[in-house]
Amino acid sequence: MIELIKDNISRFLISRQLKNLVLNEQDFSETLRRSGSFLILMPEDEKDFRASYVVLDHLEHLNKSIKIITRDYRISLLPAKFRSKATEFGIADLNRLDLPSAKFIKKLSDMKFDGVIDLNRKDDLFYSYVSNLVNTRIRIGFAKKGADKFYNFQIANNDIESDKSYSNFLNCLKMF
Repeated sequence: MIELIKDNISRFLISRQLKNLVLNEQDFSETLRRSGSFLILMPEDEKDFRASYVVLDHLEHLNKSIKIITRDYRISLLPAKFRSKATEFGIADLNRLDLPSAKFIKKLSDMKFDGVIDLNRKDDLFYSYVSNLVNTRIRIGFAKKGADKFYNFQIANNDIESDKSYSNFLNCLKMF
């Protein structure tokens, strides 16, 4: 019950804070081609976390600069070549509503990227909110509850098989 109340309060605060955010329509193929740097938000789910490596490999293959955000205990699970590109967050970086703390928000707002890619297939307010704290034109994520408020490019999600979802995600990115 308390989690539901926290979730509703969080949704209200985020919608109030992002009410002036306008997700402009744009030519994604040209924008993605010209983009050089991406902030990658790694999934919370363990199986999704490992399945999402294909997206990291693809961006590296395209010589895109990436910065990965994941939980502090997950850094060691990343392939060795991506660990130096990762920024961790822990319990101290969350507020009482499990949203980013003021210190973490300041850290993120100072970062500059051409795009944000949220690899979470499930609705997670923390990551959806973080995707909008960085000043960027492109916000890519999976289609999920309330995604229209956070992402200007959404990719269909296979709720059952994470491998298929990330393969589909990768195929969509390759089309551009």
